[in-house]
This record gives sequence, structure tokens and C-alpha cells, in this order.
Amino acid sequence: MPRLRHSFLYNAAYQVLLIITPLITTPYLSRVLEPTGVGVYSYTSSITQYFVLFATLGMSTYGVRLVAMKRHNRQELSKAFWSAYVSQLLIAAIVLAIYFVYWIPEPKGGHKIAFFWCFWIISAALNASWLLFGVEEFKIPTIRNVIVKVTELVLIFTLVKSYEDLWIYVIIIAGGYLVSQLLVLPFIPRYVDFYTPSWQEISAHFRPSLRLFIPVIAISLYTVLDKIMLGAISTMVQTGYYEYSERVAKIPLAVITALGAVMLPRMSSYFSSDNEEDRALGLHALELSFWFMMIAAFAAAFGIGAIAPEFVTKFLSGTFSPAIPTMIVLAGVVPLIASTNVLGNQYLLPSHKDWFFTISVLAGAVVNIVLNLILIKPYGSLGAAIATIAAEVAVLVAQVIMVRKELPVGRFFARIIPFFIIGVLMAVLVRYVAHVTRAMWGLSYPGLFLEVGIGAIFFLACTFAWLLIRKDPFFLELLDTSGLKKKEN
Repeated sequence: MPRLRHSFLYNAAYQVLLIITPLITTPYLSRVLEPTGVGVYSYTSSITQYFVLFATLGMSTYGVRLVAMKRHNRQELSKAFWSAYVSQLLIAAIVLAIYFVYWIPEPKGGHKIAFFWCFWIISAALNASWLLFGVEEFKIPTIRNVIVKVTELVLIFTLVKSYEDLWIYVIIIAGGYLVSQLLVLPFIPRYVDFYTPSWQEISAHFRPSLRLFIPVIAISLYTVLDKIMLGAISTMVQTGYYEYSERVAKIPLAVITALGAVMLPRMSSYFSSDNEEDRALGLHALELSFWFMMIAAFAAAFGIGAIAPEFVTKFLSGTFSPAIPTMIVLAGVVPLIASTNVLGNQYLLPSHKDWFFTISVLAGAVVNIVLNLILIKPYGSLGAAIATIAAEVAVLVAQVIMVRKELPVGRFFARIIPFFIIGVLMAVLVRYVAHVTRAMWGLSYPGLFLEVGIGAIFFLACTFAWLLIRKDPFFLELLDTSGLKKKEN
């Protein structure tokens, strides 16, 4: 448990940086790039992301699981890593060649933008982070990513001054991906010895990684394709509205799902074991993870939805005010993604129930595509947001149906109902505070800060009061593992 807590803290520290970074850059970029520039960035990066997904072919999940299973035998781990890594390099080389075929005729967004995005694909080819995550080493990636993100921040404010500098912004982001992966490579010998794999060993990874790639590409159909469809069916302005609405709405997910990232190797170890005690520990950790993540998710979702009218106008500028309904709707994805992260990423995948996971995300993909085709044309970014929510609901329903005989999902959800109610009450209070502050100061930053502060205090106070009154066992367990309970005694 101490190692798991340290891994979570390291990963959460980086995810906090991921929250702070857009909070600093988004108001600036929304003004200098404007909705059209943001839309072009969103559209072209979404296209490139598909090439990145094909380049890694499910390795981000498959690799972590593979390493977690071999980590206690250095010789076996070395063979597994190098054979999987070479298979990744081969596939990525083919994908990069196809990308340049796509680039030759001028793609939408221009030659220059498309060319610089190729550095992202190269970074995907070199990605060895899954080795570190598989051995539960989160310190090195965290330090690396902090250095890169801070450098990106400085370069953005120094070099990006107008819409004409969009290509520079793309270089900074794509170059950051590449540098991040290059900084990991020197640490590989710390965990594995060099090994020259045979073709048979290399090709052995194609099928299992492809099996895990199917859900990855299916997930992208309701997390990435919506932006491409917006750019193709609607306008770049609507794509810009959706990009920043989604980016802000999903900011809390960075920290919430940080727990899911560190739980994957541990859960793979638990659920691949034949030991009943290990599996019992895994089920207990799963329920605790669900409880913790959903409390945080309800706080974030109702909070973002409540402050959206003032936040969008003051934070992103008045040109983004049509995005307010989009952000309110997209705030709902936070608890949905948090719940499917636990059921899917922390249970189905570690338990090798890959096809169950695949079926669930395919259900979401189908729902999203159908609703996008129906709703984007008349409603633009709001239509895409509604389709995204419907897709996430479809994924959750499918996963609940699949695990209902193996997990006490009824108990999982019953435990979080009080926090849903607290979230609703917080949202009502925040809107009342907004009404009062607007009457006093108009639309202002002090009023926005007051909304956030009062809402956060209310949610935390009510949550702690409920947990203490009920003497919640999970809450007491967390106090005990942090050492706070001993201090109180």
C-alpha cells in the first residue's frame, strides 16, 4: 500500500500540473488564436491522434499489463519488453509512412500544420513509458513531464502571439510529446537488459495488442471523432467551442483518473493471481477506488456545471459565450468516465476480460456516431456534447450488465447516492451565489471566485459531516492509512 500511495501521489502531482497548465494558457490562447484558430488546432490534432493510436496499437494498456506480469523476473521482463517494443517500432514506422501519404495532397488545416504534427507520431513510436508504469515507477515520468510542461508554458507565452503563430503552437505541443519520450529512453537499462528478439517473439505481440487496440479505437470514436465530425459537418468555430468546453469540463478527470493509472498494474497483479486472498484484496481495492473517484467526480461535475455561465465568459472571453450550454452538458461526462474507469480499466482489463471491455466501448462508439450525424448539423457543438454524454451512458450500462454477477455493483452505486445529492445541493447554492454577486458586482472575477469557494466549502463540509456521522468504513480506512487516525487517538 505505501508504494501504491506514492505512485498515486506522483501521478496525481503531474495531473495537477495538467490542470494548472490549461488554466494558465487557455484564457491567453482563446484570445490570441480565437475560436477559428482553436478549431483548426482541435481538428488537425484529432486527425493526428488517430495516426498516433494506430502507431501504438493498444501498447499503452497491453504493455503495462505485460510488464506487470513479468516484473519479478528480469530476464523474462527483458525478453518481453524488447520484443514488444520492436513490434511497436515496426508498426509505427508503417503508420508514419501512411501519414506522409496523407500529407502530400494539402490536408484541411494546411501543409505546415500537418507536417509539424508528425513529431507526435514519432514520439508514439519511441514511447517506452509503459515499461515504467508496469513496474509502478511513476517518479521518473512525473519529473520528466513537469520539466516538459513548464518549458511548453514558457514557449507558448513567449512565441505564440496571434492566429498566424498557430504553427508555432503546434510545434511546441508536438515537440513536447517527442522530448517527453526521449527523456525516458536513458532509464530503460535500469529495468531491463538489452535483448535481440526473434521475429516469432516480435510477431507474438501483434494479436494481443491488436485485441486491446480495438477498444482504444472504439473509445476514440466518441472522444476524438466528434471534433473531426464537427469540423467536417459544421464549422471550425463550432469545433473551437467544443474543444475548450470539453477541455475545461474534463480538467478534473486528470486527477480523478490518476488513481486509475496507478491501479492498473496493481489490479493486473491481483486479478491474474490464483490466490483467493489476492483477489479479495483486489475487489476491496476496486470498491474503495470507485467510492473515492465518484465522490471527487460529483464535486467536479456539479461544480463545473454550476459556474459555467460566468466561467466561460470571463475565462475564455465573450467570443466563447455560445459554448456555455456545451460546457454544462459536458460536465456530466466526469462521473460517467470515472465509473467506467473503475469497472473497465481497473476490473475488466486486469481480469483479461478484453472482449467484454471492447463490446462496452463499441456500444458507446455506435451511439456517438449515430447521434453526431443527427445532432451536429442543427445544434453544432451542443449536439456533439449530447452525443458524447449518451455514448458514455451506453458504455456504463454495458459494463454494469457485464459485471453484475461478479461485482456488487448495486452496493457500489448505493454508497455514492448521498454525494450525488450533496452535489445537486451545491449546484443550487452556487447558482444562488451567482445571482447575488451579479446583482452586486456584475460579471466579475471576485464573483466567480466566490462561487467556487462557497461551492467547494459546502461540498467538503457536507461530505465530511456525512462520513463522520455514518462512520463510513472507507473513510476510516483512509484516515488509518494516512496516519491521521493514530494522531487523533
